Amino acid sequence: MDKKLVNFAAFLQKKIGPNVASFKSLDRAIDPRDRLVNKSEICIKPSSTKEVSIILSEANKKNVKLIPVGGSTGLVGGQIADNNSQVSLSLEKMNGVSFSREDGLVNAQAGAILSDIKRIVLDAGRIFPLSIASEGSCQIGGNLATNAGGLNVIRYGNVRDLCIGIEAVLPSGLIVSSMKALKKNNMGFDIKNLLIGSEGTLAVITAAILKTFPLPIDPLVTLISVRDPIQAVEIFKRISQNFGDRLIAFELMKNTGIQFLKKTGYEVKYPFSKIAPWTVLMELDINIGKINLREEIDEILAEVLEEKLAAEIVMSQNLEQKKEMWKIRELIPLANRDIGSLCSNDISIPIGKIPEFIKEADKGLLSISDKIVVNCFGHIGDGNLHYNIFPLEGKFRATLERERLKIFRFINDLVSNFSGSISAEHGIGRLKVDELAKYEDQGKLGAMLAIKTAIDPRDILNPGVIFN
Repeated sequence: MDKKLVNFAAFLQKKIGPNVASFKSLDRAIDPRDRLVNKSEICIKPSSTKEVSIILSEANKKNVKLIPVGGSTGLVGGQIADNNSQVSLSLEKMNGVSFSREDGLVNAQAGAILSDIKRIVLDAGRIFPLSIASEGSCQIGGNLATNAGGLNVIRYGNVRDLCIGIEAVLPSGLIVSSMKALKKNNMGFDIKNLLIGSEGTLAVITAAILKTFPLPIDPLVTLISVRDPIQAVEIFKRISQNFGDRLIAFELMKNTGIQFLKKTGYEVKYPFSKIAPWTVLMELDINIGKINLREEIDEILAEVLEEKLAAEIVMSQNLEQKKEMWKIRELIPLANRDIGSLCSNDISIPIGKIPEFIKEADKGLLSISDKIVVNCFGHIGDGNLHYNIFPLEGKFRATLERERLKIFRFINDLVSNFSGSISAEHGIGRLKVDELAKYEDQGKLGAMLAIKTAIDPRDILNPGVIFN
């Protein structure tokens, strides 16, 4: 083990306490898709922002590289130490959460589990609307560092939009705090929004003030059977024009996803007589005080059926049906993992261009290989698609490695041609550094690098993440 790292850990144990450092790899520091292996041999676990400040200050003096680790649910490798000269930094001990009923705000430390935050808020009769598959293990610090999105972005925005204050520690050890419960605050630079989405490369986020919202009263969940994404986008346009921010979610699922659920043994109650080519899941808050918008939505959906924009529509009648409908969408990523993808693409496309993009992507893939199948699903209401490619049944990933690289290049080039993003919500991490350099605006990249160099000139925070 590197003597410099041993001395660094020993200094922290003497300065802070013996339990702050352990000479073993952090078990949680894993890649959920098993593409990267964590090589750190030391883990630091502070209990307070002051301790984080001491750790970063000493790391900066000794040029020790630190890899911040949250719940290790990230899909682009930002939490992985790629060599044993790096030290894992886990904020799991900093998991305090408090809720203020007076202003409806949450004060959460970075190590707080997302589902715990949501439960505390729900117990108070409100919601914290960030909804992602990993919420039972991801930490709010990691959510902020990656600007997490999820299922409810269409109404509530990304986590950036849900955060009004932040506390963080810079590489120098300087504590930066904007933990003021203010909706209007123009006192200088917006440090909060600079750090959110920076993936642990500029600072270690230690706490945040988060917004909560009233609990929707009996929202309506609807499944719609459509022929193609053109119909789905047209229905979305009509619903969003008529209901605006009453629309909570608008999801699109290809038939492949439903077939994967059955193939992998997940039990769901798919309501249509046969699997539709595409299925839309929509959630709508139809109650405004004493006003109920059920008649209006019934009228619009009746027009959708009359104009043959949909083959079948099923609307939830009770809470159990709502859960069963959402279960279909929420289990698809798990079925994908069980099947094993050849390559996964977390992309965003302007909503109006989604049908054309899917058509062009499907057509282009056929020219690369006839041994693959596509499972496309995602948050069509905010333009985010998970366009994932799998080996055809009976084929194996190892035999398609050459095709996999061609597919990645083809999809990323196509996304760029459609003025989209190659990373909608997962971030850049270690796995998309080269793609960021290729597809992002060079002026923006130059500005990002200048900021990184100014704040972290010794590159001690997450080296190799975002920047090569």
